[in-house]
Amino acid sequence: MSLEPAVALLQRVDLFSGLDAVRLEVVAFTCERREYAPGETLFETGEEADCAWLILEGEAVMLAAQDKGLPRALRLDTGDLIGETALFNRERRRTCVRAVTQLETLRIGRDMFQRLLGEFPEMASAVAARVANRLENAGAELRALELRLAQSGAKEKIKGRRKK
Repeated sequence: MSLEPAVALLQRVDLFSGLDAVRLEVVAFTCERREYAPGETLFETGEEADCAWLILEGEAVMLAAQDKGLPRALRLDTGDLIGETALFNRERRRTCVRAVTQLETLRIGRDMFQRLLGEFPEMASAVAARVANRLENAGAELRALELRLAQSGAKEKIKGRRKK
């Protein structure tokens, strides 16, 4: 696969959408391409998270344990970025990801990503802006949820008073 399809997919990923095509080519060029057969595992729960994965082609499934021990599954497809927090933090994987179909990926290593951010300040600025925007959106969603919960609680109190 040439760089163009990888660059096009990176442009669609929110974290990278603020970068120009030249910087995206640098990212695509410096990343490692890996292929997986159906059923193969990209990573297991508890492993050190030292990279993110961009699905270039194919399908995968993310499995996370739930309360009663039953796994919860999330379908992943071409263009999905998996484990992006590993690009910023040292942590352990909280999920397991397996290939469902033949899978082609771009492995974006944390060390390489951090080095690129250090060498290209405009890249670091663009990524920081995307992360800040996402945090702002998450805060707005939490405030809206808090308001809905507060309104729901008030409605329940009113219903309880009417029953007395």
